[in-house]
Amino acid sequence: MMDLSKFPLDNQICTMEVASFSKTIEELRLEWKTTNPVIMGKGLRMPQFEIVEIAASDCQESFQIGNYSCLVAEFYLSRSVGFHLVQSYLPTILIVVISWVSFWMDVDSVPGRTTLGVTTLLAVSSQSAGIQSGLPQVSYVKAIDVWMGTCTAFVFCALLEFTVVNYMWRKLIPEILKRTITIPEAVNGKGSDPETDTAAVAVTVVSSCPNEKKKIFYKTLTTRDVPCHNNFL
Repeated sequence: MMDLSKFPLDNQICTMEVASFSKTIEELRLEWKTTNPVIMGKGLRMPQFEIVEIAASDCQESFQIGNYSCLVAEFYLSRSVGFHLVQSYLPTILIVVISWVSFWMDVDSVPGRTTLGVTTLLAVSSQSAGIQSGLPQVSYVKAIDVWMGTCTAFVFCALLEFTVVNYMWRKLIPEILKRTITIPEAVNGKGSDPETDTAAVAVTVVSSCPNEKKKIFYKTLTTRDVPCHNNFL
């Protein structure tokens, strides 16, 4: 029985047994040749495996009517990773890297970042389903399952990061600014220079333009740049 716990980086052992079931060991005894007991045909290859070693040994089968001689050849196979590297590993790596593009997008690009995160998450899920469809239904965890689960976790964390950052940007940052920025005398009408009083501009933006709190992080403004409108930037 094949053990797929390390799939697709697994090694398998296939056994071939030759025995006589009509003559007992007293009548017929099977033995391998001393040199080159098993010879592989030229050009004989397998699409997914490479033959690493062939081990030949003798054995003996016991039944109720007697013992029988037998020969066993064990073929040690190593799975080729080239197919899975192109079809499984590289696509999922690219999907995870694409999901990281949202880190460089504007925090206010909600439709773009949401679409990118959901699309990459669905792409990883579809890739995982396609891989599982070609494998036997086993109850234990395989190496490819760990890889796909890790890729899914990275993509989900990228989407979760956007949610947290967007919430902090809209809810927490304005409250912090209101508590930390000291209102200068220009705001109270005591005669500061409006051309250079950037702190007064920051407080004015927070207090009079609640829908445009983001602007104080993008550029340094003067009191003449404070009017509230949609095309502020």
